[in-house]
Amino acid sequence: MTRCPRCQAEVRANQDWCLECGAAARTRLARAPAWRLPVVAVAAIVAFAGIAAAFAFVRLANTDPDVRAAQSATAATQPAATTATAPPQPSPFTTTTTTTAPPSSP
Repeated sequence: MTRCPRCQAEVRANQDWCLECGAAARTRLARAPAWRLPVVAVAAIVAFAGIAAAFAFVRLANTDPDVRAAQSATAATQPAATTATAPPQPSPFTTTTTTTAPPSSP
């Protein structure tokens, strides 16, 4: 005969459970697997990935009013800058000929 690990009552050879306290005499109960920590970790990773994707979408979509204002200001000043350029230089490959008339006599 053996004794119960919890109440020290006698447990016979054919008993799996203590008749006094109900504890497992010969078998060990397995603890429930710890599933909460992995589930919380996966949920946190998914939430972080979603936040990162939303941030990237907003930055790449140019929907920010500041970005649109900067783009319109750049577009408005760009044509004015092209009209204030220097006059075109003559091509080195073109030749100009000038003719002078002979002096006339009085």
